[in-house]
Amino acid sequence: MQPPLCLTVPGLHGSDPDHWQSWVERELPNTRRVQGIDFDKPVVAAWADAIRDNVRQAPGHVILLAHSFGCLASVMAISDHESKVCAVVLVAPATPRRFGASGLLGEQAGQAHSLVECMPVVPLKVPGLVVASTNDPWMSAEEAFGWADTWGLHALSLTNAGHINTASGHGRWPSVLRLVQGLRDNWSPIPLGELEPQTQPVKQRFTALAKARRITRVGLQ
Repeated sequence: MQPPLCLTVPGLHGSDPDHWQSWVERELPNTRRVQGIDFDKPVVAAWADAIRDNVRQAPGHVILLAHSFGCLASVMAISDHESKVCAVVLVAPATPRRFGASGLLGEQAGQAHSLVECMPVVPLKVPGLVVASTNDPWMSAEEAFGWADTWGLHALSLTNAGHINTASGHGRWPSVLRLVQGLRDNWSPIPLGELEPQTQPVKQRFTALAKARRITRVGLQ
C-alpha cells in the first residue's frame, strides 16, 4: 500500500526555490506541488477547485501541506467533502479578512466582502495542525488558534517566526519534514483498499467552496 502523496500548496506569488516548501519537495519522497493554480491571482474558489482536482486525480490518499493563502484554499477544498485528504498542515495562514473572493481587498473595485463570510465554520474531520507565528503580519497567532479550534485542528505557536517563509529564515526546515513523515507513519488505509482517481468531480451545493464560487461570480458581474 503506497503512502499518501504530500501535496504542497504555496501562498500568494508561490514559493521560491529557497522556501521550505520547495525544500520539502526535494527532500521528501512522493511529494509534489499543486498544479493548475495561478499563484499571482488569489481567487480562492479557483485555487480550491485546482486543489480538489489534484487530490481527486491522485492514486491514493493525500496530505496537504499549505502556506499562507494556500491554507485558506486548502481548507475550502477539504470542506467540499474531499474524503481523500487524510491530513493537513496549515503553516502561517493568511487572514481571510484581507481577501475578497477575487483577490486582495482594496486592489479591485466593487469588493465589499471578505472571505470570512465563506470560510468553513465546522470541523474539517481530518487530523492536522495549524502552525502560527507570534509576529506574523498576515494573521495573528490568536486568530490562527481560533480558526484551528473551529476546524478541529491542533495548534502550534512559533515565537517571532514572521510569516514562516524564506524572509524569516525558513528554508531548510527539518521540523516540518518530521511532522509530515509522522503523519504518514500514523496513517492507516481504509480496509477496502486503494482509492482510485476520481475522474468525475461532483460539485457540492452547500459547502464553503460553493459559497465562494457564488460570491466570485457575483463579484465578476
